[in-house]
Amino acid sequence: MPVTEVRVDQRVPNVFSVSPSNSAGQKVPDLSLRPYLALATGSLAFVLGTVNVTVSNVAFPEIIRAFPGVSNGMTGWIIAGYSLAFATTMLAGGRLADRYGRLTVFRVGLFGLLLGALGAGLAPSPLILVLARALQGMFGALTVPSSLALVLPRFPQSKQASVIGIWAAAGMVASGLSPGFAALVLEISSWRWVYLVLVPIIALGLLGAKFFLEETADRSADSPLDLLGVLMGSASVFLVVLATLQGRSWGWASPYTLACFIGAAILLPLFILRSSKHPEPLFDPALFRIRSFTISNIAVTFAMVGAFTSWFLWPLFLTEVWGYSKTKVGLAFTPSPVLSAVVAVLGGRWADKRGFRGIMTLAALIATAGFFWLYFFLTEETQFWFAFFPASVLFGFGMGVLASQLNSAALRDIPTDSTATANGIHQSLRYAIGGIGAATAITVLDGTHEVYRYSIMWFLLGILMLLVAPLMWFLYPQRPSAAHGHGDNEIISP
Repeated sequence: MPVTEVRVDQRVPNVFSVSPSNSAGQKVPDLSLRPYLALATGSLAFVLGTVNVTVSNVAFPEIIRAFPGVSNGMTGWIIAGYSLAFATTMLAGGRLADRYGRLTVFRVGLFGLLLGALGAGLAPSPLILVLARALQGMFGALTVPSSLALVLPRFPQSKQASVIGIWAAAGMVASGLSPGFAALVLEISSWRWVYLVLVPIIALGLLGAKFFLEETADRSADSPLDLLGVLMGSASVFLVVLATLQGRSWGWASPYTLACFIGAAILLPLFILRSSKHPEPLFDPALFRIRSFTISNIAVTFAMVGAFTSWFLWPLFLTEVWGYSKTKVGLAFTPSPVLSAVVAVLGGRWADKRGFRGIMTLAALIATAGFFWLYFFLTEETQFWFAFFPASVLFGFGMGVLASQLNSAALRDIPTDSTATANGIHQSLRYAIGGIGAATAITVLDGTHEVYRYSIMWFLLGILMLLVAPLMWFLYPQRPSAAHGHGDNEIISP
């Protein structure tokens, strides 16, 4: 990715103004209602992709009872299958969208999600359920990177951070509310409807794609895509996620776990080396020369491990330590993601006008305060309004900004023809890190629910979140990238 130093003092980047491939000039933003319907469609697709990460957790005991005699290994894959397929395919999903058409890949992803939801809801055996969940993960990963790249060109540059904030917040809120949603479904029906209820929603997304979305990718290319690189990159992610998901049941020092980690350690550098030399790689390593992209991805590693691990630990603590029912757990979860949705939109507006550094530094400090509140005050004694609620509010406020605006900050200076690719990298990292965080929590808990073990996790997550603040304040560039003619001091020298 060639870059040239051009200094232009302009606060808001024009990096997402993508013109259709058949247009020579820049596309004039549509000022009607249609852009917002496009945003609703893209956000809905992100919701459908992310809600499946957590929706099965609450239904899991009911699923086990529905298939008596099934082995522990098979039941574990009901949860792990989706996460593994989702994280593994995300990297390729973004590149395929940029290469072969974002709208085409988006529609294929939604159709596959529909088939997967039907298969999971009607599964006659655990094996069919596992396969259907894996299908959901693969096709969900196709929709997520392309959904944002299809929406952004419909809006003027002055609203880019707000749009990304709404899109990212939709997925985060879906992840936070899905346990409560699943609990409600289980109260009135069987576990099968946790999946079947998604079918008409996916159909609505397909209709939105037909009527409100337009192709934004230039699909012309002179050389074939690096298919070997696709296999190498996907296999690297697969091995890391597989080892973290199965490490506890296999044993962290078992030959299987070690083989996965060693295989990933060998494949990853070979994949990066091959990508740097191939004319059409799965992803361009030069993207990481853009400092805003690199710093944001490091920051999301620290921040999102806290988000996904908290969504794993909170229901465990509330049910196993405080004895909450599924319905009470869902209600206890609700304030945090709702608050996150509100501040994500407000944070996007702030970032559009004043940039990312200040607001994300503050958000990281607020989220850190939430973790340390849990560390100091969450005990065996049930004190929801004093011990849990304030922490969930602090967490929701901080993560509402971070989860949405780290995505926006990462994509700020990405070339228009690599938007879906870069978003796929960013989202793949988010969900791989989420799996590692959950695996770490399982290891620390060690099959028990002693409060001091939870406290260890709150402290560790708080320290990681605290690191986000200096990272964004001191290292994230204030001005947009000189590489695209929008500012200065952005390109990392090789």
